[in-house]
Amino acid sequence: MAVAFSGGVDSTLLLYAARDVLGKENVFALRGVSELVSQVERNSAENVLAAMGVTAEERIELALHPLIWPEFIANTADRCYFCKKRMYKSFLLEMEKAGCSALLDGTNVDDLKDSRPGLRAIHELSVKTPLLDAGLNKEDIRILARQFRLLNHDKHSNSCLATRFAQGTVVNAEGLRLVEKCESFLLSRDFIGCRVRPRGKNVILEVSGKDMERLATPPVRVEIIHFLQSAGFVRVLVDLTPRA
Repeated sequence: MAVAFSGGVDSTLLLYAARDVLGKENVFALRGVSELVSQVERNSAENVLAAMGVTAEERIELALHPLIWPEFIANTADRCYFCKKRMYKSFLLEMEKAGCSALLDGTNVDDLKDSRPGLRAIHELSVKTPLLDAGLNKEDIRILARQFRLLNHDKHSNSCLATRFAQGTVVNAEGLRLVEKCESFLLSRDFIGCRVRPRGKNVILEVSGKDMERLATPPVRVEIIHFLQSAGFVRVLVDLTPRA
């Protein structure tokens, strides 16, 4: 089997379970590497694989280049569908070379509550979704991950950097680097799970509920405003709905 591994808790639990049941020699961790994933997230995924004892022989990494895909950079409502379709097609071709019989994806019950165009690509390509089939939601997965002492059991949900841009805004390398730079700054100030969403010359910040009060304190607020304005934004706005 091959598990599409993103570094999040869903795919980590799936990889752990597959290795436990089938034997680690029968399971590959399959990762796509591109400019859509921040260096922080890449390092985190590497740490998880190392903690699980996944060796170089037990993983497959594919370099992907979504910024040359016209249907992706146009950033329409189906961007995630096009991206997932291309990525998983590449995964399927690669895993066939390794003798794998199926590709597993970490989709869970809660993913059905939101609009996720990528799910259509998963169904079209007959990718297996064991966590969904088992009726597991995000909280179930976190509980199991904690029981199995997986390194990232409490990791915030994440998505690729392209999701920070409004639909119809062209996705380019400069914008992705800017978002990564700004979110890395906030992470260095312990705003875990934050989002930086450019909107023209303005930027909208999203932080977790526990960080909302700290964000409003004068020293922290002034430092963040100064940094974001030095990065090129004019107005710094805050979404008052906290991130879960």
